[in-house]
Amino acid sequence: MHFDRREFQKLLNSVMNNEVERVFITYKDRFARLSFDLMVKLFSNFGTEIVVINRVENNQEKELYEDLMSVIHSFSMKLDSGRRKKLKEEVKVVTES
Repeated sequence: MHFDRREFQKLLNSVMNNEVERVFITYKDRFARLSFDLMVKLFSNFGTEIVVINRVENNQEKELYEDLMSVIHSFSMKLDSGRRKKLKEEVKVVTES
């Protein structure tokens, strides 16, 4: 869901500069979470193939479970980020006083 990951940005830049022929990933859900098909289309437009190493045939329940876990993880990270920001602001106010 978030594309602002540092290493992912480097990979995107390399793909868009036509520097990468193939990208090997272990699981498609770890690569782009909910937008894997979009990444395949984008990369193929720049001549890069995405190769999934572990092509486990998922049943619908397992796939749904993995999608839900990705969404829950994303929201929990947002909550943690909000707490960290609030804590930083509180520390900043205390140190300025």
